[in-house]
Amino acid sequence: MTLQTELETERREISDYGRRMLEQGLTTGTGGNVSARNGDHIAISPSGMPYDEITPDDVPIVDLDGEWIAGDRTPSSEHRMHAALCRERDDVGAVVHTHSPYATTFASLDEAIPASHYLIAFVGEEIPVAGYATYGTEDLAELALDALGEAYDACLLKNHGTIAVGGTVEAAFERALMVEYCARIHYQATTVGEPTLLPDEEIDWLRGVFENYGQSARDDVDPVAPVPGADELPDERRAVADFGVQLLEQGLTTGTGGNVSARNGDRIAINPSGVPYEDVTPATVPVVDLDGEQTAGELKASSETPMHAMIYRERDDVGAVVHTHSPYATTFASLDEAIPASHYLIAFAGDEVPVAGYEKPGSEELGKFAVDALGEAYDACLLKNHGTIAVGGTVEAAFERALMVEYCARIHYQATTVGEPTLLPDEEIDTLTERFRSYGQASGN
Repeated sequence: MTLQTELETERREISDYGRRMLEQGLTTGTGGNVSARNGDHIAISPSGMPYDEITPDDVPIVDLDGEWIAGDRTPSSEHRMHAALCRERDDVGAVVHTHSPYATTFASLDEAIPASHYLIAFVGEEIPVAGYATYGTEDLAELALDALGEAYDACLLKNHGTIAVGGTVEAAFERALMVEYCARIHYQATTVGEPTLLPDEEIDWLRGVFENYGQSARDDVDPVAPVPGADELPDERRAVADFGVQLLEQGLTTGTGGNVSARNGDRIAINPSGVPYEDVTPATVPVVDLDGEQTAGELKASSETPMHAMIYRERDDVGAVVHTHSPYATTFASLDEAIPASHYLIAFAGDEVPVAGYEKPGSEELGKFAVDALGEAYDACLLKNHGTIAVGGTVEAAFERALMVEYCARIHYQATTVGEPTLLPDEEIDTLTERFRSYGQASGN
């Protein structure tokens, strides 16, 4: 068996995830690189080749010393850094190096990104900065190793970009997405205020939670509960699968963040935990009861099931919940600031978008904070250092409300960066809130 055949899976992943780096805005042109390890060998992006042209056959192979040992294409100029990371960290099975714009902004400032959002725990208590050295050199490899140490799974490269590592390419890529997301939230928050930071002990706890985050949507997983019958919430499960994809397409989340649920009586269809949205089908959507106990579905239900279930128990008018990590709204969540009525569409949520206090993701306590913030008067709220919640009678209504929250957050953010936004009076918002309760039109005759 040739090395190319032995590393067939890894070479295919390099081809696939190179394209994804471009699609997700983590790099431009031919910048950045991806590698995947198999034993003592590493498949790595070819040097200077457009990602949309790279096939698995184009992916070269190096050893743990960075020596080019197979493949017709020249390995990435950063092969020394990839090899050093795989050689020195036994837990590293893949490396993703990006030039993502928000993270690289802090790299050029030589500033670590602190814990203004809980997802930083995918990396560590912060995202540290490695010192500068010329790209492709052993010196840069040593600086990256020093910055990561054993405590971090990503770092910035001063005046250069980012590095993220993981046991698999999928894990390293998800971490690279989280680095850029946290960088964006922190950048936007610092331009309009002073972000609140999570304490080290909270990040330590989250690190433990994220250690085994994610699950496969394949057929060979160990079932959590029986497969739901074809007649068990078919419309709700289809809506959860469809609108999960729309979360990504509409920019309301990144990676596997956020979740969608839909209620029918005393049963709730909700996303499986940590499964890429594009891999979720109606058949793989779990079902839980109003206490949050899973009753059907082989995949484990979303970690935020307790919050969804609590909202349904407390609000009879709610038939769907959409939880997002939308970037503009989450900026205000990390500032611990409500979004006021600087645009009339805030009336989709109430007279403002209030903020729920911070609690551990997936906890009953977070559900209580969300329920308290929503009360009976609001149909959306922010979750401090976390994201947003929007509710509605249907998934379509809750999703529309989530879009309006993000839109209003963007308008208020942009207005705040250049001046002092004017606010609409409460009586006007009351009028609009009443009007939006029956907004839209029914289909049919």
